[in-house]
Amino acid sequence: MLKPALAIMSRTPSTEGKSRLGGVLSPAQREALQWAFLKDTLDKARLLKEFKCYLAITPPCQINCVAQAVGLSVEVIPQPDGDLGQRMLGVAQELFIGGHSPVILIGTDVPSLPPAFLLKALALLEYGDLVFGPAFDGGYYLIGMRRFESRIFENIDWGTASVLEETVNICRKYGLAYSLLEPLADIDQPRDILDTMKIFENNKVDFTPVPARTIQFFKSLKKTCKKISQ
Repeated sequence: MLKPALAIMSRTPSTEGKSRLGGVLSPAQREALQWAFLKDTLDKARLLKEFKCYLAITPPCQINCVAQAVGLSVEVIPQPDGDLGQRMLGVAQELFIGGHSPVILIGTDVPSLPPAFLLKALALLEYGDLVFGPAFDGGYYLIGMRRFESRIFENIDWGTASVLEETVNICRKYGLAYSLLEPLADIDQPRDILDTMKIFENNKVDFTPVPARTIQFFKSLKKTCKKISQ
């Protein structure tokens, strides 16, 4: 049996990404922020020797571009086609088939995710079937599976505020034991930028390694932050 797998799910950063931040960030700024998210998340994952780390990219045609940008210390793999659920299902299935267990999937747009949460998720999977990291918007920023379970990705209204609720209902229906981590905010809306900045400023959580690129990007947004807070 191989090490547990940690798969970072990401779109290739682009000027079209994070479109809901378009009211306060230019296309170039949005792309820069996505790269900061991605590289900071990789820095976090690389320190966790308990995992074999993968970067799962969509669209697949951009794998070589992303691999060159992030270096050789992480294996870059394609996400399959489909909606978010189909893509997560496909990545998880391939990792289980490859011999990994458990498998944990995360995104890149939760820079306040402490590395300790990933280790906690791994510990919870010693006894439970699933673990979720609830996001304040009703989705989840992390999903971990002790064994492959396709049913939790079926018939979910992806992109809505009911994603986690629907998923938990499936767990209850089929008797799957699940745990929840502490809720965190992902960055999808302008206000999320300010909220995340406050978390780092309070410095009450160990974020080692500090997401330096993301924090530096936020610090460069003084005028933008004034616009958001109005």
